[in-house]
Amino acid sequence: MAKGQYKKIGGYLAAIGGILAVVLGILGALSLIPVSTLGPLQPPLILVLRIAVGLIILATSGVIDIDALKLERSGIVLLLLGIVLIPIGDWLGGFVTIIGAILMMI
Repeated sequence: MAKGQYKKIGGYLAAIGGILAVVLGILGALSLIPVSTLGPLQPPLILVLRIAVGLIILATSGVIDIDALKLERSGIVLLLLGIVLIPIGDWLGGFVTIIGAILMMI
């Protein structure tokens, strides 16, 4: 595959990871899925962080247009955002975002 195709697939995977983070955060806020604590962080704070990082990923990948949340679209930024998602309990969205970021850097 050409380099541009890897970048496009990576962008799609990063967007899917952001969507997963937002959806799982909303489902946790509605008490439809369990939310664990992370040290001193209580579930409401974890849910807010999960939704916020998911929105930042979506804005960075270009799915939504919120200028205040948009960061530079690069593989390193998305990799770091994916790594941030894993400790706050969204391992699925984090891993999908990390795989997308790695594909964007190839």
